[in-house]
Amino acid sequence: MLNYPRASIRRKLIFATLTPLCVTILLCWLIGSLLITDRIFRQAQQNVIRDLNLAHKVCLDEISHLDSVVKGAALAPELALQLDDARHERQQTMLRQILQTENLSFLNVVDVKGVVRYRTAKPQQQGDRLDDDPLVARALAGELTGGVEVFSQERLNLENQSLANAAVITLMPTPRARTVVHNTEQRGLMLVSAAPLLASDGRVIGALEAGFMLNNDNSLVDTITHTVFDQDGKGAATIFLGDVRIATNIRDTSGDRAIGSIMSQEVAAVVLNQGKDWSDRAFVYSDWYISAYEPLRDPSGSVVGALYVGMPEKPLLDMRRRLNLIFAGVLLFVSLTGITLATWISGRMARPVRALAEAARRVATGQLIEPIVVTSNDEIGQLAIEFNTMTRGVTLLNQTLEQKVEERTRDLAEKNAQLLATQMELCRAERLAGLGMLAAGVAHEINNPLAVIRGNAELLQSAIPEGSEIREDADAIVEEAIRIERIVNNLRVFSRNGMKRIVTFSLGKMLDAILNQIGHQIPLDHYRVIREYRERDVEIGGDTDQLRQVFTNLIINGLQAMPDGGELRVSTEPDQAGQQVVVTVRDNGCGIQDKDKERLFSPFFSTKDHGTGLGLAVSYGIVRDHGGDIRFESRVGEGATFMVFLPFRQEAG
Repeated sequence: MLNYPRASIRRKLIFATLTPLCVTILLCWLIGSLLITDRIFRQAQQNVIRDLNLAHKVCLDEISHLDSVVKGAALAPELALQLDDARHERQQTMLRQILQTENLSFLNVVDVKGVVRYRTAKPQQQGDRLDDDPLVARALAGELTGGVEVFSQERLNLENQSLANAAVITLMPTPRARTVVHNTEQRGLMLVSAAPLLASDGRVIGALEAGFMLNNDNSLVDTITHTVFDQDGKGAATIFLGDVRIATNIRDTSGDRAIGSIMSQEVAAVVLNQGKDWSDRAFVYSDWYISAYEPLRDPSGSVVGALYVGMPEKPLLDMRRRLNLIFAGVLLFVSLTGITLATWISGRMARPVRALAEAARRVATGQLIEPIVVTSNDEIGQLAIEFNTMTRGVTLLNQTLEQKVEERTRDLAEKNAQLLATQMELCRAERLAGLGMLAAGVAHEINNPLAVIRGNAELLQSAIPEGSEIREDADAIVEEAIRIERIVNNLRVFSRNGMKRIVTFSLGKMLDAILNQIGHQIPLDHYRVIREYRERDVEIGGDTDQLRQVFTNLIINGLQAMPDGGELRVSTEPDQAGQQVVVTVRDNGCGIQDKDKERLFSPFFSTKDHGTGLGLAVSYGIVRDHGGDIRFESRVGEGATFMVFLPFRQEAG
């Protein structure tokens, strides 16, 4: 009896060829991935430390600016006279101008004994002593000094009641942070500067102290962000009072600044308790960041808060994942190449087996051959034994083979038919789902409030007698509600190419009417609307209600893109071929993000907080149904331009 081999020669060859290759590539992948990952995170940490130093310099620049303001004001000889003259209206006017111009929180004149002689932000409050303030004490000693101080609620009330109210921050529970015991933080973190007031003979006769509060004021944080990072969203900066974020550009889940959230306990133990810098990955509000912290110290050297800069860890993890995928792809490619080569080599070594296969072919054709005798104790020997057995079963195999092929062919045809039917059903379902989603969204967003508006307007109309001055307004509301209802009906048949009521109308008059009516919806006081169509007004054919909806939507979008005001330009002109009119709506607002451009005309896609995402999709469908097109151009921060191409004439449908 022959001894069967435990493993085939071909498998042994493939295993012997691929194992060292795969192990080597895998080790290279692991080592390379670890080295590159370590380099990426090490470089990121070094960048964050550098950014923290730059942020620290920005804070010092702010204090230096405050020093220069206080020093310049203290050099005015009128302030020295104010300490000796009770009538100092001119000096007070100058101090109020400095307070307002430099956006200071307070500006105090203190005599040589530390008694407040004039409090600019709260003139009626004076006579209290500030000689226990270390910055005031240094100024009275003849030193120009500045720094960070924490003001209690009582000190804030003393300086300005509105300052005390503005300092209050509501604390919010934060993951990995201490448990919130008190609901609010009422202290204020101030940037303070004090300069000596000198008499004509050079004696120090008092001090001028000024400062502004950092609580709920993100101007310094935004300055740090724009100075340190190339663009918004690339990194984060925060100013802490104790472990409470009082100014930050980190956003919470609702998109608001996460003011009132708490520093993680791990970081607070090092930065606040030990007074040391922190440079490592840290959990910031709701995610992991490559972070750097440094303690903020008051003039006495006590830690009163912290300055933070960092960058999200997720982009670095994504980069590491991409590198791992690249290495995995290389490993897979080389492995497949190795398998191909090993298969080719093993095939060359298995030529005797192919000889047996030729003999089997001859047997299958009915030719008689001598039994094959092989004395080798390997796969070939085993194959020779099985070959002799095979010849006896060839006849039975030929009889059953055709039947099995027919069965498999029939099963395959049935499966293909089922697959084709399923595919067709899925296509139909997808189209119906898209149409149903559009109709359902429009009906849900517009019909219910429209029904309420129209019903109440009709009640109001019936309650106002004919001839009343406000009856025309009520009639206009009802007419507009009816027109909106007609627009909704058109939207319902929009995907089915609904009928249009074609009339010829003046495009300029329609645009004038839209801009005049929008003034009742959006105040145009801080907008500059330029109408560049009046001198070249044209008449076109189309459904006035549908096209009014298109232009109204584009104009409202342009105005809403400029929340702080700007210039809206509306113009018309024929195209180069003279077959279409081009209506252009251009704003100088925030522009459109590159990632949003491909989905701009998709239903239910909106960049507005309360938008439905139907305006541009429906407008696009209306224009296309009129045989026209909508195009746009936009750059982020430079505004957007929408161009509507419409033929001069329409076929009634």
